[in-house]
Amino acid sequence: MSAFTILLITILGHQLVDSAIVYKWHAIDYEWPSTSVKQASIKNGSFIIKNNLLSGIKIYNESVYVTVPRTKKGVPSAVNVIVEKNGEAILRPFPSWSMQTVGDCSAIQFAQSFEIDQSTGWMWIIDTGLHIIADPGQFLCPAKLVIYDINAKKVIRVHTFPEAVAPKMRTYLNDIVVHKISGKPAYAYITDTGTAKLVVYDFRKDKSYTFAHKSMAAESGPATIIDFDNTKFVSKTAINGIALSPDSRYLYYCPLASMKLYRVPTSVLAQENGDISRSVKNLGDKVSQTGGMMAGSKSLFYGALNKNAVYKWDFTKDMAIAASVDDVTLTTQTQVVKDEALMNWVDSFAFDTSGHLYFTVNNVPKFLQNTMDFKDTGPFNMFVWKIYVGEKNYW
Repeated sequence: MSAFTILLITILGHQLVDSAIVYKWHAIDYEWPSTSVKQASIKNGSFIIKNNLLSGIKIYNESVYVTVPRTKKGVPSAVNVIVEKNGEAILRPFPSWSMQTVGDCSAIQFAQSFEIDQSTGWMWIIDTGLHIIADPGQFLCPAKLVIYDINAKKVIRVHTFPEAVAPKMRTYLNDIVVHKISGKPAYAYITDTGTAKLVVYDFRKDKSYTFAHKSMAAESGPATIIDFDNTKFVSKTAINGIALSPDSRYLYYCPLASMKLYRVPTSVLAQENGDISRSVKNLGDKVSQTGGMMAGSKSLFYGALNKNAVYKWDFTKDMAIAASVDDVTLTTQTQVVKDEALMNWVDSFAFDTSGHLYFTVNNVPKFLQNTMDFKDTGPFNMFVWKIYVGEKNYW
């Protein structure tokens, strides 16, 4: 479970690129108030080691923030920052233990993804609530968006999504990007995998609404089958990955159960009652299904789940050769980095401010099928990778 760094050389186009594993874990552990608190949590079931899996990632001021979604019971903290103690990489609940209390609807209940504004230090946390781990009859917290100022150490705003936007027992808020206008937050775009919709949050009006389109639904047939560790893993997951173009003109998205990448103008999404049916564009097929993706200044990076790799779409190049922006298709796709053993299920992405792309790897199918070995003598299950790509994100 010790953090370590290795150096690999891979080819990105004609450029040599350094890639490294920054952190790796057999199992996740936390910075507990005391050993006795940890032992009590294990005893009462509020910490079940095998139910903790790393997912989302973002970087701010050289700190690495990650999520551990409460897809199963026994996850003590959903949002965390990685710290190292005695050579071990462990998770410190962020911003505090009290903000992670299960059953306290003012705290964070179920967070898979978040975003951090590099210019302000605002962390935008999407909280689905408790639907998956809730016992029958247990009170369910509504889904919400929590905006937390890392520097000022205070909550800026909490937006509770109306039932019509994020229905309990159905919604699954998956990923988020934030659209700024004139340097100030204007909209947040959130994929809701549970309802197969796109949620839009208007920051200036403190109001949320949704869009639905057939492109957001899971496909059937071969698109549901992912080659994973010599097995066929079936996923019927709807809209999942999301990315904002560098100029904020377009939102990219895709279902996990699809090879296709779609685009919609953000100008259409700004219209609460707008009709997006004629605005959605199918850009073409990716080389693989993907969950997480992220746009840099020149490329769209995504995890190629069928290939144990990270790929990029060079949209700058394809725009240069297209007749117009509207005619751009998903043509120039390049392998960025690949590892058959250590990149099984590339999940979430983040940029730092110096051109590095970070991403998590977590072997999700093994976790969901309860075949993951969490013993120290077994293989490592979760990783944080870092690779220099010479791009930055939309902030």
